[in-house]
Amino acid sequence: MVLEPPVIVAVIVAITVTMMILIAACARLRSAAHRRLSTQLAELQALSDAVSAIASASLDEDELCRLVYERAAQVVDASNFQLGLFDGSRYVIKLRYSRGVEQPSSQFDLSEAGGIMGWLRDHARPLIVRDFRAEMERLPAQPRYISADPPRSAVFVPMVARDVVIGALAIQSERPNAYTDAHLRMLSIVANQAAAAIQNARALRLERTRARQMELVSAVARSTALVFDLQSLLPRLIQSIQSIFGYYFVGIFLLDELGQIVCSAASHPTLVGRRWRKGEGLVGTCIAEGRMIVVNDVACDGRFIFTPEMPATQSEAVLPLKIGERLIGALDLRSDRPYAFDQDEAHYLEVLSQQVAVAVEDARLYEQSVERQQLEQELNFAREIQISFLPRSRPQVAGWSVAGKWRVARQVGGDFYDFIPLPQSRWGIVIADVTDKGVPAALFMALSRTLVRAVASNGQAPDEVLARTNELILADSPSDLFVTMIYAVWNPGLGSVILANAGHNPPLLCRADGAVDVIPSRGIALGVVEQLSPQPICLELQIGDVLLLYTDGMTDALNAGGEAFGLSRLQAALSRLRHLDAESIADDLMRVVDEFIGDEPAFDDRTLVVLKREA
Repeated sequence: MVLEPPVIVAVIVAITVTMMILIAACARLRSAAHRRLSTQLAELQALSDAVSAIASASLDEDELCRLVYERAAQVVDASNFQLGLFDGSRYVIKLRYSRGVEQPSSQFDLSEAGGIMGWLRDHARPLIVRDFRAEMERLPAQPRYISADPPRSAVFVPMVARDVVIGALAIQSERPNAYTDAHLRMLSIVANQAAAAIQNARALRLERTRARQMELVSAVARSTALVFDLQSLLPRLIQSIQSIFGYYFVGIFLLDELGQIVCSAASHPTLVGRRWRKGEGLVGTCIAEGRMIVVNDVACDGRFIFTPEMPATQSEAVLPLKIGERLIGALDLRSDRPYAFDQDEAHYLEVLSQQVAVAVEDARLYEQSVERQQLEQELNFAREIQISFLPRSRPQVAGWSVAGKWRVARQVGGDFYDFIPLPQSRWGIVIADVTDKGVPAALFMALSRTLVRAVASNGQAPDEVLARTNELILADSPSDLFVTMIYAVWNPGLGSVILANAGHNPPLLCRADGAVDVIPSRGIALGVVEQLSPQPICLELQIGDVLLLYTDGMTDALNAGGEAFGLSRLQAALSRLRHLDAESIADDLMRVVDEFIGDEPAFDDRTLVVLKREA
């Protein structure tokens, strides 16, 4: 069939029109796609800019929260916006906008019904609500707000940093279905970046705070570094801590020698000297348990004891003062503000308490050192006095040699010996041992020496001298100390020695042939019973004979194995040394005992007297 020309024209026109319509439609589709692409690119650029701005910001927490809002508003509709941070069981709304108007900050407790924010914190998952009215029954948590005009749709996203939910972002609308998954994704990206930035800001703030706190602790240390007197140090510490940190009350409580808690220094002077029992109040509880106690609302803690001197106390922190594991007291800090001690302060409070403990211990050690030095000086002086009581020279008698040796285990001791000139060219010889050591023994030694010298000076018999000295000791010294003593009267012309023993070690008599006899003698020490009747013993010394008087420090000396030197070794050494003069015998007997005990410290005084007949 052949088409007529008019028909052909009509067909061509129809085809042309159709093509033009198709071209126009394609152009419109391309234009719409271009516009959508441009919008998406703009949104992505805005999101990228927001993330970059938040990531690079070096702001404090509050400024950073505002920057997050400003950047989020460039990505989503933030007319109804909320940014909150979790603080324990509390949800603190840092920034909130309603219909574009900023609202006051607020907070609420999540410990009971946490609502949607509590669910967000516990599950770390985002939530999009397209229509509250339609979805209310299906929501994982019910909103907690009460409003005459509640929102119809919302997006809630958690702010997660290092797997911890630190807060939440939310946008809301009065219209249903105002938000899509795209809004949730963009807000989640902002929230994640915000969480990291806020966590970094907190870390920076914490480091700066700790640096400032450590500087303050150092300031306290510097202000007391050169104070070593405890009575001056404690008030200085109190003054420094209060002035530097500004606490309402500062108190230092120390344990006394009986383990009782004493307020040793305080910013309120009337409290100084008061005592607490362990477990009583926050201070007593801290010391009883040995750990830091922080109460940010004392009205809610039954352990708190109201003190009229500090009526405005609202929060309190008590820290144990320790040297190693040894508890020496507690540092009490009080504030007139609630929640004055937050978790960030725990570190520097512990450092502060350590600083106080070390300062107190150093002062105590310094005082003890000074006291020891003073005691050392006093003991050295006492030693010089005690040495002055010993004979300055020994009897010089033709045909005889005499020697005495005295060595104390401490600076002063209870052993002594004496040579007393008597009428008729005789000599009184004394060796004694007070049953104690140190200063008490030295004092009792001085008394005993004075009394026996006074009694013996008129030439009485040895047993009478001991009996009278015993009476005077009991009359003048009501202490529990007593003294063993041998008093001998030596007559060089007759070659005789008459001695009496009051509970002392038996003398040794070494004959010229080397035989050593133990002189049997009994008696009771002076200062024990009122009536004393020692038996006199008369000895005749031949040429070459040696008489040894000694204290139990010689025979009781112990070596590293715990073995005593003993009487048999002393007898053997005396026999071996009998050919020497008295001075050499005395020196060598001391040396023999020294070699036996080696490096073991002496626990008792050692004294001996040697009398030898040489012609």
